[in-house]
Amino acid sequence: MIRRLFFRLAAALLVTGCSFDYNLETSEGDKEPDLVMKDVEYVRISNANPVIRLQAKEARRYEETHVMELDQFTFEQYAGAPAGAEPRLNLYGTAGTASIQTDTGNLSMDGGVSIGVTSESLSILTQSLTWQDKERLLAAPGDVDITRGDGTKLFGSGFSADIRRRSWQFERAVAGDIVEESLQSAEHEEAEQQER
Repeated sequence: MIRRLFFRLAAALLVTGCSFDYNLETSEGDKEPDLVMKDVEYVRISNANPVIRLQAKEARRYEETHVMELDQFTFEQYAGAPAGAEPRLNLYGTAGTASIQTDTGNLSMDGGVSIGVTSESLSILTQSLTWQDKERLLAAPGDVDITRGDGTKLFGSGFSADIRRRSWQFERAVAGDIVEESLQSAEHEEAEQQER
């Protein structure tokens, strides 16, 4: 009897000592997500080839505001290829968190962002980055490191790029080394002549 009373008392203490917090905090205010998914992989296919691949440790979708929040986000975009041909990786990246406006395609990434553009032999590292899909504009308000395969390295702050116009700029302090193609070609030709 004492033993049974002890177990009941211990069980009562355990139950009253535990609490569950069902009031989940979200970046969409106090609203609960309509859908939560873990270990997500999304692949869009066209002509039997992948066009884009998105992966996240967790995804939260808010239907009313057209927002999808992603944690530990990675993505790959492939250049178009005819059916049966091997698609070429064009763009890839990672971010600690991302928020996609599903009705516009606009994207904001935070928590350390790394992007690589294989067609341009270019990489971008920054803390946060936004993409405006319709306008084709990329922006990073903080510090940004840009590296090209030709040896060009730029470090600056307040980066923006207009993809349609193929133009980009820094608003504040910029430093680095730019390797010009004509100079690089001349150095390469000189090196080849010395080898002969």
